[in-house]
Amino acid sequence: MKKLTLIFCAVLFTSGITFAQQKKSVKKTKIEAKPVVAPDAVKSSFDQTFAGTSVAKWTKTSAGHWTANFQKENINTTAEYDADGKWVATRSAYDAQNLPESVASTLKSKYPDATIKDGWKIERSDVAAYYKINIQENGTEKSVLLNEAGTVTE
Repeated sequence: MKKLTLIFCAVLFTSGITFAQQKKSVKKTKIEAKPVVAPDAVKSSFDQTFAGTSVAKWTKTSAGHWTANFQKENINTTAEYDADGKWVATRSAYDAQNLPESVASTLKSKYPDATIKDGWKIERSDVAAYYKINIQENGTEKSVLLNEAGTVTE
C-alpha cells in the first residue's frame, strides 16, 4: 500500500510539473516594407507615356530595370524602363472577354473549337506590338501570337 501511495504521489507530482509549464506568447511585430521609389528619370518617362493612369507600384528587377504595375483602362499593365528612364517594354494582361475584336474574331475563325484562356499584349522597343494568347484546343494548351491587325504570326 505504501508503494502504491508513493507511485500515485509521484505521478501526480510529475504531471503537475508537466501541465504547469506555460507557453510564452511571442509578440508579433508587423514589419512594413518601405515603398520602392523609382529614380526621377524613370518616373518622368512613365508620367509622359502613361499620364492619367492609376498609381503605379514600382519594383526593381535583377537586371536593374524598373517596372511599374498599374491599371490602364481597367487592364493590369506593367511598364518596364531601364535605369536611365528609357522605355523597354509594356505588357498588358487580358482575359477572354477583354480581347480586342480583331484578335478575338481571328482566333474564333482559325481555332473554332478552342477556348480562350488569357492573353497579353506585348509592346517592346525592338519589335512591333503583338498579342500572345493562351488557348485550349482538343485538350491541349497552346500559345498563339497575333499582330495588332489580328493576323496569326507563328
